[in-house]
Amino acid sequence: MEKLLIIVTYIIVRSSGINAEYGDNTVSSDNCSASRDVAPRDTSRDITSEEVRIVLEWAKSIKTQDTLLDQHLLVTNNNLQKKVFCFNNGGLEKLSAVLRSWARKHKFEIAETPLGLFIVPNPRTLQYPRLSLEMWLRYIRKNGVVTDIGQVKRLVFEGGVMDEARGEVWRCLLGLHLHSHTHRQRSYRNQLLEEKYRGLRSKMPPDDDPDAQEQFARVVSEIEKDCRRTDSSNPLVAGSDNPNQAVLKRILINLYLHKPEVGYVQGLSDLLVPVFNVIREESEVFWCFESLVGRCAFSKSRYFDLYHQLAFLREVLGLLRPEVYAYLSTTGDALTLTCCHRWFLLMFKREYSNRDVLMLWDAILAAPSPFFQVFIAAAMISLYFPTLIAGHCNATDLLIRTQKLALSFDLTVVLPLARQMYLRMLELPTVPCSLVPLLTACNQMAHTWDAHMTPNFSCSECTKKGTCSMKEEAAMVT
Repeated sequence: MEKLLIIVTYIIVRSSGINAEYGDNTVSSDNCSASRDVAPRDTSRDITSEEVRIVLEWAKSIKTQDTLLDQHLLVTNNNLQKKVFCFNNGGLEKLSAVLRSWARKHKFEIAETPLGLFIVPNPRTLQYPRLSLEMWLRYIRKNGVVTDIGQVKRLVFEGGVMDEARGEVWRCLLGLHLHSHTHRQRSYRNQLLEEKYRGLRSKMPPDDDPDAQEQFARVVSEIEKDCRRTDSSNPLVAGSDNPNQAVLKRILINLYLHKPEVGYVQGLSDLLVPVFNVIREESEVFWCFESLVGRCAFSKSRYFDLYHQLAFLREVLGLLRPEVYAYLSTTGDALTLTCCHRWFLLMFKREYSNRDVLMLWDAILAAPSPFFQVFIAAAMISLYFPTLIAGHCNATDLLIRTQKLALSFDLTVVLPLARQMYLRMLELPTVPCSLVPLLTACNQMAHTWDAHMTPNFSCSECTKKGTCSMKEEAAMVT
């Protein structure tokens, strides 16, 4: 029975987003069965305090049924995703006793209800672990394949990444390393990408095209100026004689050659520095940066451009902060949200310290929505705009005073609120279909759960036809 309890606890840990050492078998015994979940290789050791603490933090509620012959353990997380485990022959009572004991030891509130046992974490002690290098390596098989990518994203989204692991994690989140690839496949792909990167210089305008040569020279001059001005206080890239200046310049020139439809715009150098800070190897930095640009406000991709992201923000404010939306809509052209343009264009690079930017980008890259920056902006507005509104600021004042808030935003408050606002959107009775792209992107964090929350989208077109163009387009994408 003791071994069984350890197995079940490991199953809960895995379903809750924490990996252990697993094989590829399905647990099935007289006492417990859980499809798609597996037993640890070593079931002889004791359950550690850290493992059970994580279990209790991730298991928002635990419900048991009274029938001894057919008992169920329902684990739900704070995204309203569920996992059901079936027990026979009374095995669940012992597990409940163990969880009660650990809940008391770690000062979690225990509530007995007609539905069963609920363990509610104390909000003051609720902290998700940051993904360390040791934790990250537990998700890597011997052949290099990253297992449970959805759970990795869950950990990164909720708790962030430690500096020691951020390089490898970002390589995966930005698509340089495919999680399904082995070491050999990854090495071969990296070779191909490096060769492709080296070959981008062949796209330089020919000598017999003076107009193209002139345009290219103007772009190179702009890039050189921006590189010198970018993060002048950061020793990694500061200084005209800094060799990293040449690396930044080459990457930006090659991006211009690789994506002429994007071109070069001021601000791209700001976005490049954090990626360079984390990845360092030039070719890898380039491909990770290219992926990042594809999802920022400079992108030409549908919905990622500044216009659509601001439109999403207006709708989120209208649904979750109607008083702020009402003030903005009656104050000149404040509802154009010009005061937020820099936030989206530079992905909050100027609003937070360099360290906080990395933590913020952890959440953005791992979020279940590709537009999580919209919820970050909504959280910042929710926290800081009421004071500005109380001062009856007009649109121009809002722009000036918002820019003066740079480096004064508290990430430890903004980020949790942004996550809460995302969840509140999922729980609304109805959500406009115009927000389908915001909330129904392919959710890799849900694949290990039996069920997860799906918003109830509705619009006038849906009412008439049963569907709409937004839903049909989203279905094609996902």
